[in-house]
Amino acid sequence: MGIKEKLEQQLDAKLEKWKSEIDEVEAEARAREARAEAEKADAEVQKELWSKVDSLKKRVDQGEKRLAELKDAGEDRLRSLKEEIDRLVA
Repeated sequence: MGIKEKLEQQLDAKLEKWKSEIDEVEAEARAREARAEAEKADAEVQKELWSKVDSLKKRVDQGEKRLAELKDAGEDRLRSLKEEIDRLVA
């Protein structure tokens, strides 16, 4: 085997090794990218859920206030409270 053939073999072997490494690193990069996307999606879902919790807490606060007003309301206040309560529970 001459020098040219030997160099070709060495270079071919190294190229195959590098190509294999590229495949491995690309697979790892895709896996990490997928995990990052999943974590981002989880964070967005969590943010939406906490926002919903806050919204529901505000409704509970409003409902409790209206209930307290309703208990003490006279006939004159009853109509406007009914409208407020209807909007709140809709």
